[in-house]
Amino acid sequence: MRKEYSNGYWGKIEYWTSELQKAVDNNNLCGVERAHSKLDYFIQRQWDSEVVVKSNTIAGVDFTQPLAQLDEI
Repeated sequence: MRKEYSNGYWGKIEYWTSELQKAVDNNNLCGVERAHSKLDYFIQRQWDSEVVVKSNTIAGVDFTQPLAQLDEI
């Protein structure tokens, strides 16, 4: 089951950033890898929610009107 993050993923990004710093401070390579992997995931999810989903522009072309027409079908 997938959780919904209506307020975005910033809380997760902050948490895993702090976990990454702890792992670095402790020279824990496995911890660094785990936190890095989690950060990659949540940063991508935040990026998708802010940039990809909210923008109908691809390569400078605005697709707002054609997408609205598709919604009417």
